[in-house]
This record gives sequence, C-alpha cells and structure tokens, in this order.
Amino acid sequence: MLEPTVLGVYGSSDTGKTTLIVDLVKQLTSEGYKVATIKRTNKAISLDTEEKDTWRHHKAGATLTVFSSSSETDFLMNKPMNTFEMIQRITDFDYYDIVLIEGADEPHIKKIQVGTGMERDNTICRYENNVDDVIRIIKEEVQKKTRLQKLRITVNGKNIPLTEFPEEFITNTLEGMLRSLKGVDCIDTVTIQLKK
Repeated sequence: MLEPTVLGVYGSSDTGKTTLIVDLVKQLTSEGYKVATIKRTNKAISLDTEEKDTWRHHKAGATLTVFSSSSETDFLMNKPMNTFEMIQRITDFDYYDIVLIEGADEPHIKKIQVGTGMERDNTICRYENNVDDVIRIIKEEVQKKTRLQKLRITVNGKNIPLTEFPEEFITNTLEGMLRSLKGVDCIDTVTIQLKK
C-alpha cells in the first residue's frame, strides 16, 4: 500500500487557508481521492471541554480517551504529536491518497502558500484564487508519489511512512547489498521478513 501524498497549506491568519482546504477536499473527494486533514496551531488549546466526561477521564490520568457516538468516533490523546506521528496514526486507521496539513511548517513537507508573507521551505505554489491550478499541482504530486514509491516498511504490524530521502537511501542500500549476493542477477521485487 502506498503512503499518502502529504502537502501543507500555510499563510497568515485570515488569509483563507481553511477555505482553500475545504475547497480542495470537496473537489478531490468528488474525483475519488481519499483525503485526510490535519489542523496545526501554535496555540495551547483543546477540543475537549472542561467538566465533560472525556475531560474527566483525562484529568484522572488517561492518556488516550475515545468518544464514540452514533455519528462519529473521536480519539483524544493527552499529548502533542509531531507531524510524522500524526501521519503514522492516520495511516494506521485507513489508506488515504492525500493528507493536507493546515499550518505545516516542516521543511521537508511540500507546501502551498496562501496570501503574501515570508515563503517557507519547499513551497511548490502560491494560492491566488487559482484553485484549479492548485488541484492540478496536487494531482501531479500524487502521480509522482505513485511512480516514485518503491518501498513499504512495516514494523510490528505498523506501516512506517517514509519521505523521499529515507526511501531512496534504504532502497539503494538494500539493492547494493543484494546485488553482491551470489545468484542475484536482476532485482524486480524483494521480500524481507525479520523476526526477533
């Protein structure tokens, strides 16, 4: 199973980041893409409400509380996570073609800038009421990811998301070691299972 294409959306407050993400999700899901989203903020806020049952569970010491109703299930973890951890949890739940991160700041994540301001590392386009261009760029990124991704690693039953550099490094290392083995002429697919 392929890893999702991860793209960030950033910009100053009130520039339309959320509106853009909503438009992108509507368009992409209508075309059959499966999309997950992450909203990042530097503010110390919580969706949990003081004195509600889930808040009381956390207050008692639970580090994970699950709220489930007939319409949704919410997982409330009482700790911050970095983007890598969040994406890993998302891919544990299900397969997604695309993960859009509102507020992405990590240099290795490709990003879409909304509004003016300082351009962040790995910005691939700027949104200027050109949603069709942004959709086209996102689709190109998904196609590139599908063509480039060769390696999938699962550790203890959990899928490990890989960015381009570690995937390329591990793939080249494995291919180099395997080519040195007697009887290995051509490498199309490799399966390695390690049990400790």
